Amino acid sequence: MSTSRIFLMRHGEAGFDAASDIERSLTARGLASLDRLVEREAQRFSPVSAILSSPYRRALQTAERVQKRLGVPLLEPDAAFTPDRSVADALEALERAPWQNLLLVSHQPLLGNLVATLVHGDARYPEPMMPGSLAIVELDWPAAGLGRLLARLDP
Repeated sequence: MSTSRIFLMRHGEAGFDAASDIERSLTARGLASLDRLVEREAQRFSPVSAILSSPYRRALQTAERVQKRLGVPLLEPDAAFTPDRSVADALEALERAPWQNLLLVSHQPLLGNLVATLVHGDARYPEPMMPGSLAIVELDWPAAGLGRLLARLDP
């Protein structure tokens, strides 16, 4: 098995004017910030082969925005990547997905816990992930402690 990468991105900045957390949408500032990050880090994004996201509106909007810039397939959203899900749920879903060179768009606290688990073997010290930030992890398989954090980029 060859070493691959997984790109873990927190959704862009979202407003608080929706009736529910699920429906919160990206702000204009959040959209612009995503565009700048993808443009500035185009070389780092070049290995991305597909995008997967949480079904929450702000994650879907982020995935769609980045997908338009990268021109890669957008996979069916997966509820295993919502904010309240466990790292175990996320890892199980990643094992079923084409995770090699996948860009996953998700939420805190799940995303910070997932990065920490992949890299350090547990989530005691979650990775801080601001809206629109990206962590790139090199690994052979999406399991606890098998990854190496290559970069963490803020928008």
